[in-house]
Amino acid sequence: MSQGSLGCVTNLRVHRYADIEGLQSGVAQQLARSIAAEQASGSSVALCLSDGLADICSAFSANAEGGGVDPEKMSLWWSEERFVDMTDPSRVSTRTLAALGTGLRFAPHQVHPMPSTSGHTDVDAAALMYAGELGDTSFDIAVLAMGDNGRIAGLVPRSAAFLTFTPHTVVGYTDIRGIQLTLTLQTLARAQAVWLIAAGPKAANALAKTVAGDVSLPSGALRGRYETHVFADEAAAARLPYHTCEL
Repeated sequence: MSQGSLGCVTNLRVHRYADIEGLQSGVAQQLARSIAAEQASGSSVALCLSDGLADICSAFSANAEGGGVDPEKMSLWWSEERFVDMTDPSRVSTRTLAALGTGLRFAPHQVHPMPSTSGHTDVDAAALMYAGELGDTSFDIAVLAMGDNGRIAGLVPRSAAFLTFTPHTVVGYTDIRGIQLTLTLQTLARAQAVWLIAAGPKAANALAKTVAGDVSLPSGALRGRYETHVFADEAAAARLPYHTCEL
């Protein structure tokens, strides 16, 4: 079984949006504000991104340009990747960087894509290489799309990558999409803040379990060290109760 809920968070906050367009725009705006505020305090921001965030990344780039975000004080990391050739357009990092466009310019040392088959024939060796690059990095924000089954990154309910405890921070695995790399749950739980993104009616059941802390789901087991935020459209949030927060 999984190792239970990971992280040190004391509560979880849900942000609701009327539709998927509002969700994407809202997350992008909040991400730009959060990064700009952190950078204003003199800090550099380590940002971890998952697959499925292309539209949010496009909107974030547009907000960041005029929102005080300094790309020179950021580093980009990924929670998962397809273990294919570096030139393969299906790579998550390739699609993410394309979505960010040219509005945000990053130096090569700021961008940390997972290894590819270009120069690596063994996925386990590639995982060890990325683990070495990652070191003890603690992400300031990890933005993770949640699957309809509670999947996050490459962690799927009942899968070995999720259920088996490992001291490794990055692991290789195979699923119907082919050979993959993923950060482990323990690695993602080092993030200061975890942002889970859920959209559509098919995600409603898993999202309700996630908010309730159902540790049989990767999304329910993961919590950030200090903050956990769920961003959802109304369709995904249909089974969640309403609460009013005093800010």
